[in-house]
Amino acid sequence: MVDILRTGLSALISSQRALATTGHNIANVNKPGYSRQRAELGSNIPYFAGSAGQPMYIGTGVHVQSIARVYDDFATQQVRGHTSNVGQAETMDAWIGQLDGILGDGKTGLAPALDRFFAAAQDVADSPASLSARQALLGQSGTLAARFQELDSEINAVREGVNQNLSNVVGSINTLAAGIAKINESIVLSQGGNGGTSPDLLDQRDQMVADLARKVPVSTLEQSDGTLTVFVGNGQTLVQGYKTYALETTRSASDSRKLDIRFAQNDSVVTDYLSGGEVGGLIAFQNQVLDPAQNKLGLMAVGLAKTFNDQHRLGMDFDGQLGGDFFEIGAPFPGNPPPSDVAQAAPNTNNSGNATVTFQIADIGAVQPSDYEVFRGSSGYSVRRLSDDSIVYSGASMPGTPVDGLTIGIGSGAMNVGDRFLVQPTQQMARTFQLAIQDPRDIAAAAPIKTLAGSSNTGTAKISAGEVPSNQSPPPTNPPLLDTVNIQFPSANQYTINGGAPIAYTSGDNIDFNGWRVQITGTPAAGDTFQVASNAGGVGDNRNALKLVDLQSKQTLVNGASSVQDMHGEMVAEVGTRGSNARATLQAQTALLEHATQARDGVSGVNLDEEAANLMKYQQSYEAAAKVIQIGDSIIQTLPDAIRR
Repeated sequence: MVDILRTGLSALISSQRALATTGHNIANVNKPGYSRQRAELGSNIPYFAGSAGQPMYIGTGVHVQSIARVYDDFATQQVRGHTSNVGQAETMDAWIGQLDGILGDGKTGLAPALDRFFAAAQDVADSPASLSARQALLGQSGTLAARFQELDSEINAVREGVNQNLSNVVGSINTLAAGIAKINESIVLSQGGNGGTSPDLLDQRDQMVADLARKVPVSTLEQSDGTLTVFVGNGQTLVQGYKTYALETTRSASDSRKLDIRFAQNDSVVTDYLSGGEVGGLIAFQNQVLDPAQNKLGLMAVGLAKTFNDQHRLGMDFDGQLGGDFFEIGAPFPGNPPPSDVAQAAPNTNNSGNATVTFQIADIGAVQPSDYEVFRGSSGYSVRRLSDDSIVYSGASMPGTPVDGLTIGIGSGAMNVGDRFLVQPTQQMARTFQLAIQDPRDIAAAAPIKTLAGSSNTGTAKISAGEVPSNQSPPPTNPPLLDTVNIQFPSANQYTINGGAPIAYTSGDNIDFNGWRVQITGTPAAGDTFQVASNAGGVGDNRNALKLVDLQSKQTLVNGASSVQDMHGEMVAEVGTRGSNARATLQAQTALLEHATQARDGVSGVNLDEEAANLMKYQQSYEAAAKVIQIGDSIIQTLPDAIRR
């Protein structure tokens, strides 16, 4: 009879534990990362109750072999991978949206300021003698300069925000790593001598790994003692057993504006290997979106300043003086007096040599919106354009001719093998953009020369208004440009300049002298004269103002492929397109993560319908086991009475 009680008791205990496991599943149905648990039942060892000729084994009940964790490692790894992708996409989407709001704002962006500036220049062209129109142009010019500076400041604020966010994420990574190491220890301690592991501890550890995967891509390897080794980057160990290898952020050796991520224990830099998660999103945004946008903004600033100044110097102001610089901008702006026309490249902090590398804009039309790296290798020097990672120069010595419109050379000292320098020709140019003139009379709206036909001319020849070609750099200066020059026709097919040697005349040919250019067309008569003289007093002349207005759409940048207006549109459109792509990527990766999560939950997730059925099953089993015990007890109680009879 004792056997009946033991069998019933084993069934009661097993059913009780199965019920407890089912209740635990139901209680954790909404807990993130929870894996369904299952009571694994096994039969007790039967005992031999027969004889040699008649073998017979009687069962002794049931026991719970283990509380198993229903888990699929492949499905979990898929979820982690997609979680990293979603983390990167969310980060890119958020930061690109912020930058797009700064650059593309219809009220505070650069486009309205540019439009108002060129509209004011057009007003001067329409009314060159109006001092109020000139003053309005100076006002809009100052507003444009302020907007360039504000945009650059806002971009730098975004950059600092990225750096702060990156530091915070690295701190979170270290916290999660420490938590995983602590759970590793708890798992080992919980095993004792039994060899089992708490499913809840495993779930807790997996959830921490999932949280970590959102920050940075991870891979894992379970060890024989139950601990989990966690790797980041291209295989660098973050957690091993109870030990963590903390990450930290430091200023980049190549670019002090940026942060590098490295392992604190060995100074191993892993920034370039963290290409996913929130960390990868921050790094990608900075390198792929923020840097190009700021470089384009800077190129717009220096391009506008250079081309506007060049044309402005070819005109004449209200007081009959040749125009000066309209805008000012910092090094390496061409046209600045030395030494502000030359800038120094930033040395890598790991350089062993004592060289300084200088650069200067030689041809603004050839400059690209990119940073560059100058490198000294064992076989010579190279210049790498960072925007497309292309080598634009390599040789035994530093480049002797401009590279992408830049003159690059060693200023002093020696550059050792392995030394690197960062050249940023446009990165910070918008910050230094400002108005150079304050007096509206200094606006050079007029052409510096005027032409006259002799009053006694008898031929049909006519002379053009004349111009100072804009391809002259530097432009001609007073007095040669403004000297009075006489063109005389001793015959219908020859002319002289200031009584010089006769020159064959062809109608419409360019006549270039003292920096100006005119054309004479028609048939002159012998003795006809023409004159080119200073346009002093020509306050109603608008010829140079019209050329200044034309710069709005004139393709003077990136080897004639872009105007200032074009580049602004390209900058805004590129950021907007990046934003659209980021949102599309986020939607796609979110959908993939949902599918992967559903696949994992199909194996490991709690199904309330299934658990409800289990509750009924184990309840019935429990009640049946209790009934067996009751019957067994009743038999035991009645057996002595039967014997006494």
